[in-house]
Amino acid sequence: MLIRHISQACAIFFICLFLSINVSAEPVSEERIASEVIAPYSLGEKTETKGVWELLNGGGAKGGYVIESEWLKPLPGFAGAPINLIILIDLEGIIIDAKLLNHNEPIFVSGLGEAPFREFIEQYRGSSINSAITVGSSYGKNSSSGSLIYFDGVTKATASVRIAHESIMSSAREVAKSMLNGFSMVQEKVSLKEDEGSEFTWDELVSQGMAKNVTATHGEVRALFKDTQWRSDDPFPDASDDDLYVDLWVVDATHPHVARSVMGKRMLRDWENFKKIAPDDETILLIEGGDHGLVTEEFVRNTAPSLITAKQDKFPLSIRDADLLIDLKKGVPDEGTAMVVRLDRRQGFSPVREWDLGLIVTRSRGILKSEIGEVELNWKFQADKQFFNIEKAVQPPTPFESAIYSRMTDLIILAGLLTLICIVVLFNRKFVRMKSWSYQRSFLLILVLGFIGWWGQGQLSIVTPLAALVSAVNGKPLDFLLYDLFSLLIWVVVIISFFVVGRALFCGWLCPFGALQELVAKVARTFSIPQLKISDEWDARLKSLKYIALLGLLGVAFFLPKQLDVAVEIEPFKTAISVFFIREWYFAAYAVFCVIASVFVFKAYCRYLCPLGAFMAIGGFLRLGKWIKRREDCGSPCQLCKVRCEYKAIKKSGEISYSECFGCLDCVDIYEDKAKCVPLILHEKGKLQGSISARHSKVKLES
Repeated sequence: MLIRHISQACAIFFICLFLSINVSAEPVSEERIASEVIAPYSLGEKTETKGVWELLNGGGAKGGYVIESEWLKPLPGFAGAPINLIILIDLEGIIIDAKLLNHNEPIFVSGLGEAPFREFIEQYRGSSINSAITVGSSYGKNSSSGSLIYFDGVTKATASVRIAHESIMSSAREVAKSMLNGFSMVQEKVSLKEDEGSEFTWDELVSQGMAKNVTATHGEVRALFKDTQWRSDDPFPDASDDDLYVDLWVVDATHPHVARSVMGKRMLRDWENFKKIAPDDETILLIEGGDHGLVTEEFVRNTAPSLITAKQDKFPLSIRDADLLIDLKKGVPDEGTAMVVRLDRRQGFSPVREWDLGLIVTRSRGILKSEIGEVELNWKFQADKQFFNIEKAVQPPTPFESAIYSRMTDLIILAGLLTLICIVVLFNRKFVRMKSWSYQRSFLLILVLGFIGWWGQGQLSIVTPLAALVSAVNGKPLDFLLYDLFSLLIWVVVIISFFVVGRALFCGWLCPFGALQELVAKVARTFSIPQLKISDEWDARLKSLKYIALLGLLGVAFFLPKQLDVAVEIEPFKTAISVFFIREWYFAAYAVFCVIASVFVFKAYCRYLCPLGAFMAIGGFLRLGKWIKRREDCGSPCQLCKVRCEYKAIKKSGEISYSECFGCLDCVDIYEDKAKCVPLILHEKGKLQGSISARHSKVKLES
């Protein structure tokens, strides 16, 4: 009854926190940000985007941006708080540096230490944010395969480093898309096909859509200025509405076939020299025969024309004059203004996908201090794919895909082991009848400890539900769970099992630390080490401690989140399982104490102190029915199962207290064994006595 009341109190406390508390991370000071910027760079002015500053080079000019990831992509880590990083990118989208600002990842706070985490982050220096990067599972040197770049992770901390990776790349790319002119994510790799020496006539270029003509009338331009203060400031007042303001021919002259078709000999030589210097630039021929004129009188060759814009996927592209001599071939329109502009494919521009070309139309108002008004005319273009080799760009796998691919073998083995254990628990009566049952259980416990625990790092922790709760309260996504699919698969199976067997599947079968305690207890018994006897009254009192521990951790998670890393050390799992006791002496001593305690009191930590066990017990109230068979004689008069139950989970009445049942199946073994189960023994004796009496009567009658 006491335990049920405490469980209900936990649930009420949980709901109150969910409804009332909001946790926010303490911001990093600007002085701290400035101190992390490496020389010769320095921190510049704040931008309009929170968490982003200008990066100044050694000469004081803007050389890129400084990003604090928490403000842009605050992905929660395993303690509920984001991994906050500082990322420096240059104007070309190259990561100059990346550093750790703060975090609450349990494995790095006091387990492995921060050194391997910082070394992992250092791998991003010099990488392009356009690169397809994925994180491996071992720690060492970088490797690559084709266009996909592999960064080595940190063993025992796969999920944390994947969260850090996603924070770095997502934050940097978000800033690049909005602030780096000409940046867009590469979607395909485009290269020119070989030159076969052919060319086209102008009419063929037009008929095949390789030369495209777009127009805009004076009337259309006037309509755009109609509701502005510049409606009466038309520089061409005598032009009729039907006269062409823009009469623009656009030709993608990047491939030699097209270049030869539109360029005279001198211009072609100039173009060929240009392509040797800039082979990745797309060259676009513009011929404007209307009143727009393409450039202003102040235009300087080989610079960005102020009246021409380009966009792709809604992001601006860097467009510049190619500074080519204009010498058009006979038959090509030559009235008006002609120029060749360049777009860099290395910055993400793809000519085979639709892109927008824009012309800025300006009007001025006033004489001494003119006010300039602008409107923009836009048209869509796309190069002919026949001139290009198109290779889909290697895309980095999503965090979910990366988690699957990097641990595919482990996940398959885990799925098989989970299936086997579920079958054993669900069809327990058949398995306990086997003579080798005790050896089978010991073997499964060794597998759980070795494979799920030490190898797979699948020891579940109270940190995960606490982090999920904190994230839910603060309206943050639970994406961080997808970064460790090994543990997530176990969580899914455990949560489903709540409805069938309560806490038993995890606490009795899937907890590596629990398996370690049980195996140690088995070894102790082979040496006949005496056990401490704990009365039923004290056992009930001690069992309430784990619920108090859970309540305490809930309070710390919301009211003192900075202390949570220390508070969760009540779980010895990280020490005993994650880092195999290689930690500070006091953590190691505590974990060893919890293990040795099981020598004298069977699984003492699990029964009395484990906050995760309390969470599992509360989840066990979802159980839909009783899953362990009982007889009418159980408890009255037979007390054998109650006496033999190591967990004291069987009441004097014979009823099983499922909130404390670990599913060890010892009582099921007794239930099925005619040599152990008292009701079965008495039943057999009754049948035997009846048979003897019948034979005796028969003898007497015959005599």
